[in-house]
Amino acid sequence: MRLLRPVSFDPQADLAAVADFARRWRSLFRPAEVSYTPEHFRAELERLGQAQELRLYLVTRPARPIALAILDGLKQGDLLELLALAPLEDRVEVRPWLTSPAQRRALMAQAPGEPSGQGVYAFALGRPQGMALIDLEPEGLVLALARWGRHNVLDAEPLLAQRLALLGREIQRLGRPRD
Repeated sequence: MRLLRPVSFDPQADLAAVADFARRWRSLFRPAEVSYTPEHFRAELERLGQAQELRLYLVTRPARPIALAILDGLKQGDLLELLALAPLEDRVEVRPWLTSPAQRRALMAQAPGEPSGQGVYAFALGRPQGMALIDLEPEGLVLALARWGRHNVLDAEPLLAQRLALLGREIQRLGRPRD
């Protein structure tokens, strides 16, 4: 991971915190060694509400996150605008404290045993503490990057180069003559 400028936080530690948060969040819906209650996440959200500064991580595969963007230096007002980009309907998956454990398990009964890891997930991390998973649909992600993209400290060049190399290998594989 290469950054565009020096930062006052450790991105690797933040990504480890994102993975831990994702594991805890998953315990709301799936059997786990330790299950966390919705109150645990409400307390995280309250701590986030007290944060002086915020960072927004856009990641793929939250269990083993790969950062696509790190928006640093956001303020509480920015967090409110960001939350306004989330879907407005009363989605239970986003607000698990509104349901019982049995209702949460029923929600996941139809889901595959393991998450696909596909998609982009938005995690807000507060300084000095607090964290939340923000449900943003693709339109919300685009608007967030349009609004706060200037705060991105992550250099996208290495990630793009890696993806282009993978694409090149796949094109070579598919272009080979079949015997």
